[in-house]
Amino acid sequence: MTTLHIDPGVTAEEKERLANVGYGAEGERAGTCVVVNQDVRHIGVNDEKVEILPLKDALLRYDWVQDLMFGLVDPDANAHVREAAESRHAPVGHFVRIRAGAKVQLPVQLFTLLEMPQGRQFHHNVTLIEKDAEVEMISGSAVPKTVHSGHHISLSETYLREGAICRSVSIEQWGAGMEVHSYARSHVGKGARSTDSKVQMSPIKHHYAESRMIIEEGGMSSDQSVIFAPAGTQRIMESEIHLKGGGAHSESLTRMVSAGGSISNKALLVGEAKATKGFLGCNGLKLTEQGEILSVPSLLARSSEAQLSHEASIGMISQEKLAYLMSSGMSEDAARDLIIQGFLTLKDELLPEIVREEVKKMIAAANSGSL
Repeated sequence: MTTLHIDPGVTAEEKERLANVGYGAEGERAGTCVVVNQDVRHIGVNDEKVEILPLKDALLRYDWVQDLMFGLVDPDANAHVREAAESRHAPVGHFVRIRAGAKVQLPVQLFTLLEMPQGRQFHHNVTLIEKDAEVEMISGSAVPKTVHSGHHISLSETYLREGAICRSVSIEQWGAGMEVHSYARSHVGKGARSTDSKVQMSPIKHHYAESRMIIEEGGMSSDQSVIFAPAGTQRIMESEIHLKGGGAHSESLTRMVSAGGSISNKALLVGEAKATKGFLGCNGLKLTEQGEILSVPSLLARSSEAQLSHEASIGMISQEKLAYLMSSGMSEDAARDLIIQGFLTLKDELLPEIVREEVKKMIAAANSGSL
């Protein structure tokens, strides 16, 4: 007997909520996936070279998907991953496939909503960008204003095959009392290119983010992150980038602002092959005496031809810059906001145009304390 799957779609209220983290009209997207609580609520595809399925369905349709799932992460890596690997329930999450050679003209958008107060959410997502394919991806996470507390855990595995190109943006708006644990694993194949921008501005009780990336011969990765921690927020980030193949390149830039919250950023860059080149930029800005920023960039060269460098700084707002702006007629608050916004501004060329304005609005809201 065939089971009929009824897609209830996304409500107008949910669309409005997701618009703040990059959601756009589906006619302007190559594909859309929205996961609500523990269900893949909606999938829509407008490009035949884009395939989106609930992960549990992808495992049944393609036997090779099981080789991708837990292909980049040890099932026994930690308690959260182990719990997912040993679960008797079908996995919840999406499988995204961009077919070989595809030049996807419109972005693919992927969103997560937690609508249950004090809810617990666990997602496992797998993305495969096949050989010579090119795509832009927008992902976001959000909760309604009525959800103050809850726990979200996510595990994502992303594969860029030889010559693939992926430009991605992720924006997160969680509840002030929430806990979030995210584990991201990526494999950038020979000659592939990955460009990623992350925006984490809203208050949150505790967020632990762990990422690991392997870059093969001639591959390239460029990522930038904007991190904001108001009072009561704790953010812990641990990342590793392994330049495994000859000629692999990477650049990783992190901008952190503490307005009374705590930020810990530990980044490791490993040069494992000839002619590899990488850079870590970790810069912080403290706005008050409360809170703290820990920035630890680390370099490990296993090849004598690896060229690795880093830059790290933490400071307060420059009184000289503040005085200069105020001398032009600005109020102190407006001058401080302008300095903070300039510090947090992402490289526009790495952001899809369609989400630039939303990111600017989030930065302005964070500066004013209205998030």
